[in-house]
Amino acid sequence: MLTMRRPPLTVAVLAMLASSLGTTADATSQGRDGAGQTQDPAALVVRVQGVVQVERGAASAPAAAGLRLLAGDRVVPTGGGRAILVTRSGAQQVVSEPVTLSAPEAGAPTNMFARAVSTLAQAATLDATLGGRQGMIRPIPGRSSLVAPRNGLGVSSARPTFRWTATPGERYELMIRRIEGGRPVIFHAGTDTVWTLPDDVTGLEPGATYAWTVFVGGREGGRPLSQQEFRVIDDTERAAVEARLGAIRSMGLDPSDDGLTLAALTYRQLELYYEASDALSRLRSSGVPLGPDLHRLEGEVWAALGDEDAARAAFDRAAGAAR
Repeated sequence: MLTMRRPPLTVAVLAMLASSLGTTADATSQGRDGAGQTQDPAALVVRVQGVVQVERGAASAPAAAGLRLLAGDRVVPTGGGRAILVTRSGAQQVVSEPVTLSAPEAGAPTNMFARAVSTLAQAATLDATLGGRQGMIRPIPGRSSLVAPRNGLGVSSARPTFRWTATPGERYELMIRRIEGGRPVIFHAGTDTVWTLPDDVTGLEPGATYAWTVFVGGREGGRPLSQQEFRVIDDTERAAVEARLGAIRSMGLDPSDDGLTLAALTYRQLELYYEASDALSRLRSSGVPLGPDLHRLEGEVWAALGDEDAARAAFDRAAGAAR
């Protein structure tokens, strides 16, 4: 099973470019320049299209989403490539010609930039090791198990989608119950293993915690699976999500497109792991190269969701990206 430990943040605060820039990056991966002086990030890479290199001193590596750049770093697009950066001041910077980053302006960074850097710095300290971990999905071939939502995690929709693995030839009935004194409600799912609460049924209550299970073969003669719990976020949390996504849009970025990196970090900050995993998966499937810290973030998110195989694959990608 996957267990993740976080070494003290002072070990790798502002981890950047990992080891892919070689010896020079070994110093800068801890937020330091070649002379050993601590630096604040000047910008964050949020999108890369085509061929773009990042140069620091004599070292060079491909640009990737999630890399934190220092003053003096040179971003070099070639062959029509380009990179989208977000600066410490919260401004979007599109780089289609070689540019050397200037020192950050004096003053505190914007909240969005500071939160993004902090989340990536924490991801950089993750150490995935073997050990006992609760809440993992442990499917048995030919037998159903609940996949999502699970582990008491928050969901943003009052009409969540439920997923479970299949038992060949069986039909299913799904039961949902509010933990705080609610009565069980039964729904017929047929032979499907993905089911969304329909529009003609009252949505789930914001802020409430629910338990759910599936009867394999139906309630009459069927067996219920071990139940899982989840929580629907409340109105205050929903407003926080919308405010932060609005801040991404105010930079001229679309949270579902060129702002996916910031959207994924935002969802993780708010502990919306399902939304974070969706954003990270869409970012990776779009062909945008991801830096090692974003892959580590993927591993953390998938581990929280209980998918050990996906978490391992993400940590393996992080190790490959850091070489």
